[in-house]
Amino acid sequence: MQIALINNRAQQKYGALVGALDLVSEAFDAVDKVIDGMDPGKASGGWTVATPDELRGMRTKAFEAIERFRAGTKKYEAELVSRDWRL
Repeated sequence: MQIALINNRAQQKYGALVGALDLVSEAFDAVDKVIDGMDPGKASGGWTVATPDELRGMRTKAFEAIERFRAGTKKYEAELVSRDWRL
């Protein structure tokens, strides 16, 4: 009985993790729209703003990090859904 309870909780936590990763991936679409809407020639007085190319590079690095994390969760999916998670 207790093992089934742990498995259910682990499956719910894994599902929440995958759902959160999906939401983060969807947020990158909004980031793309903001970057595309930037005017690189327009600077606001005294503030230093990253150029659209710099922002695209940062976005790419962040997205790649999320995808590496997603690949790791997929690799260890069986273990993650079968054991209780430690916090």
